[in-house]
Amino acid sequence: MYSTEDIVELERVFLNLKYASVVVTSCWAYDYFLTISDEVAFLTQSQWKWAKFLYLVCRYLTCVFLTLTMLVAFQLTMSIQMCQVLYSVNTYLGGVIMLCAEGVFLARTCAIWEFRRRMMVIFLINGAMYVIISVIVLSLGRASPTITKSPIPLTSCFYTGDNVTIIIVYVLLAVLEIQIWCFTVYKAATSYWLEGTHNRLLEQLIHHNVIYVTCGLVFSLAVILTTVLIKESDGFMIGKFVRVWQVTVHAFLVTKMSRGLWRTAQRRAYQG
Repeated sequence: MYSTEDIVELERVFLNLKYASVVVTSCWAYDYFLTISDEVAFLTQSQWKWAKFLYLVCRYLTCVFLTLTMLVAFQLTMSIQMCQVLYSVNTYLGGVIMLCAEGVFLARTCAIWEFRRRMMVIFLINGAMYVIISVIVLSLGRASPTITKSPIPLTSCFYTGDNVTIIIVYVLLAVLEIQIWCFTVYKAATSYWLEGTHNRLLEQLIHHNVIYVTCGLVFSLAVILTTVLIKESDGFMIGKFVRVWQVTVHAFLVTKMSRGLWRTAQRRAYQG
């Protein structure tokens, strides 16, 4: 049972999370319509490779992901079973988006290293190990949250989950991103300062990777800290929103940087 103070606090937290969800979704929609001309040019003029498929997944699956997030946030009459279904679907969608986004930047890290076989093997092994260990942790832990009827009228369902499982998965993700960040920074140092290489395309690749991985580390740390430091009644819901924000920002960075990199390559081809 919740005390009056707990209910008041929950209402405040949920209301703020609703506002934040609207902001995130609105920013995504605004960026989409603002860049739709670049989108059309990129899709029609660039070569169709597996990287473009990952781009499409990150671009358009995020629309479905955010739509379901808004549905859960503002539909006040859903049953517990429907909440469970939507949570599971959105969790899988978020996982697929993150996997595709990480795959794009892992491939870009390989490109920065000029697709050297030894480095590609290292990156592929690290990525595969992260996926396998994460699946094992999620399988052994209580990955699905406990969903109950919400004690407040602002939402249909109330979520509480296994915080330890979430922390382990995001620590693993942070470790993977730190590895990518270190390899990227090391390559930047050797290219610019030791070899004196000044390649505009390589510079943009490195710049994009550093920004992406840094954002990923910040969000992973935010999820871990909110899960650890905030009490369970609020922490899981706040952490859930941070994870939604992380998926959205990762997808935004992947799609925006892919179009920017393509434009740079086009300009370089014209100048050459």
